[in-house]
Amino acid sequence: MVSNRLGKYLAPALAGIVLILSLPTSPVQANQLEPPPGYYVLPPYKLPANPTDLDKQLLTTMEKYKVVGLSAAVFNERKLIWNGSYGWADLATDRTVNTETVFRAASLSKMITATALMQLYEQGKFGLDDDISQYLGYQIRNPRYSDVKITFRQLLTHTSSIVDSGAYTTILEGTPALLQEIDIQDMLVPDGQYYDPGTFGNYAPGTQFSYSNFGTGIVGTLVEKISGLPFDKYCTKYIFQPLDMSASFEPSDIINWQNIAVLYRPDASLTSFRPTKDNYNGTKPTPATSAGALAHSPAGGLRTNSTDLAKFLQVHMNGGMVKQHTRILKPDTADLMHSMQWFGYSMSGFYKQKGLNFHITDDLVPGKRLVGHSGEAYGLSGDAYYDPDSKLGIVFLMNGANLIDANPYYSVENAIAKTLFTTFAPKASNKPKQIKAKAGASFITVNNRKIFLQTPVSIIKTGKKQLLYLPAITAADTLSTGLEQTDDTVTFTIAESKATLTAGQASMTVNSKTLPLPQAPYIQNGQLLVPVRELAAALKIKIIFSLSLSGYTPH
Repeated sequence: MVSNRLGKYLAPALAGIVLILSLPTSPVQANQLEPPPGYYVLPPYKLPANPTDLDKQLLTTMEKYKVVGLSAAVFNERKLIWNGSYGWADLATDRTVNTETVFRAASLSKMITATALMQLYEQGKFGLDDDISQYLGYQIRNPRYSDVKITFRQLLTHTSSIVDSGAYTTILEGTPALLQEIDIQDMLVPDGQYYDPGTFGNYAPGTQFSYSNFGTGIVGTLVEKISGLPFDKYCTKYIFQPLDMSASFEPSDIINWQNIAVLYRPDASLTSFRPTKDNYNGTKPTPATSAGALAHSPAGGLRTNSTDLAKFLQVHMNGGMVKQHTRILKPDTADLMHSMQWFGYSMSGFYKQKGLNFHITDDLVPGKRLVGHSGEAYGLSGDAYYDPDSKLGIVFLMNGANLIDANPYYSVENAIAKTLFTTFAPKASNKPKQIKAKAGASFITVNNRKIFLQTPVSIIKTGKKQLLYLPAITAADTLSTGLEQTDDTVTFTIAESKATLTAGQASMTVNSKTLPLPQAPYIQNGQLLVPVRELAAALKIKIIFSLSLSGYTPH
């Protein structure tokens, strides 16, 4: 799960923080005061036998932010490049993190859950804009908008109006064991035992973004209903086993269960930590008592290690396939999942662009448009993202840390991600983006990646010129820019440059200058279409166009 990234532990964490800016030559001595009952002191880290510069940088960051344990991996489209592990998996037993240490991966799980559902989508078993009620076997409606259907696409983009309040939060915070037994129908239909109108937001489905763990629980339930398999068993059979991942949504199925990391929260002094989750004390986890998807937490219950998560992200980077013989998704399905489906401003700006349960962000590493997901729950914090341009990806998982200064990522996340990309990213090629578009098509290609549109490609011929007009959301996806919209006006941002366009106005404002357009942006099928070539030129983005008028209809 991802909580409010401003952090409910922010205020107490600000007291007593000590920053150590360089790795000492001998282990740092932790505060030896007696910890509060139920807490453990964070001891000095064990240094690698021959620490590299990267080891030293990561250990310095860990000391600065009081990270309990860290596992990280770096990969490209062909192989795992590097992996490292540091710190403590279990403070009570002094068990250290190693390359096989398994973490409860929090909201990184959502990428797996979405992939499971999209495997069924590409088999033709549902449409993204279908009413989910047809597949669950009972009707789900926001009681304030009873005539508006709730769709698969809305669940995967957190726009369904099913929110993390009402029944789900009440049960999770009060009697979480009930999720092992409850039928999700009892939370969603008016005559259900646990129904609460507060489960639904005060807005129509499809009109607003609200990050919803419960919504992803419903995605897991849909996987069960459509496939006929329990959610955890489906993911094992069709994702984990084909990719040779040591992973499961059922911790008792983890062969290496003794190496599951305990999750921790810090006290106010940041010198000691209390266990919050996966503290099995040498006893094998007990299997869930229910086969229902909620019992396995599709939103956050994945257990896996960093190198296996790298395998999964590598598959998505490669259009659904790894090692030329293992395919879990068709290329078009993978591209669809990574295409920008929603944009806006949510969770204090943490979410600005979203695919189908894949996060699209410019904020983790400066100058990098990354695709993937973050996670935070019970003390776990971590990130799994890749750069579609450089074909480099990173995964890192921490089982406890000082989570402060969210802007919008926590400072420790920015520091680790920047270190890994700085160390391993290839030199920027500065090659222009290659865009291919055909009038009337449902997609364009950008550097061989398909971006799918909800309104057809529009190529307008004016004299000898061909003007490519795309929906604003597709233009932002194509050019890797930020995007804001107010009514019929959109603003695209990249680095320090801004370009603002308005429907019906044959000019745009670029960094306070007004530039003419050959034709004004216009509304079609509810989408604001903007001129991509002119926009790219104004923002100094290098583009090579290949446009086809086949199927062209004059605008």
